[in-house]
Amino acid sequence: MKKQELAKGIVHYIFDPKPNRRFATSVTALLNGSKVMLIDVAYEFQFKGLLEEFSKSNIEIEQAIITHFHDDHMEGLKLLRGIPIYGSKRFQESLDLWIDKEEHAHFTPSITVDAPLSFSYGEHRITLIPHPGHSACGMLVKINDEFLHVGDEIMFATDGEPLLPSLADGTQNAKPYLDSIDKLRPYGGFTIIPSHGPVFDGETLAYEVGNRYNYLAALHDSGGVISFEDATKKCACTFACPEWHQENCVS
Repeated sequence: MKKQELAKGIVHYIFDPKPNRRFATSVTALLNGSKVMLIDVAYEFQFKGLLEEFSKSNIEIEQAIITHFHDDHMEGLKLLRGIPIYGSKRFQESLDLWIDKEEHAHFTPSITVDAPLSFSYGEHRITLIPHPGHSACGMLVKINDEFLHVGDEIMFATDGEPLLPSLADGTQNAKPYLDSIDKLRPYGGFTIIPSHGPVFDGETLAYEVGNRYNYLAALHDSGGVISFEDATKKCACTFACPEWHQENCVS
């Protein structure tokens, strides 16, 4: 686990990738004295290590935000009890797709969001913004009008190579993801915190958005029937995990 302090009271934890995975998982911690609010909670086995670190430092977890309801973002909730959990009002759509029904209770948020919601946590000003794209239950997190946590809309491999966008809602419909990418363009003045990959300066956001937008636009315009080579013709980067393209296409 790597630990990076992004600003006063904002710490980014990056875990080693699971075997045979090219991308790492992360948790962002917003500190308020000896208490903390978390953005995502990683896999259960990773979160257990973070809990141990917090225990050694006498840090108490007070609240958590789940940016979307996939296992690498929420599985650690199995180790938390009795705290407020923020999540998209559309959380159930992802749980029904990917999680056994008997496990849903572990991951059900106590506070659901279907419109922008702003609140304070200690000295941090937070805004939750529903942002369906990679998944129906996606959510952006603005922190102090300085940082933007983007979930899986923009992902990177452990070596920094951009990851191919992945349609994760089971529909092979690129339009929601395409729209969500387009809505990131105004955040060039923010520091961007992706769930997978390094934090990066907003000055490069237009480049990262543009490549993913061009891929998704080609996928959408083709009706989901297009080769990887044709779908990436207008992209100025090489995407990692090109095998995901087949999963994005209509069979």
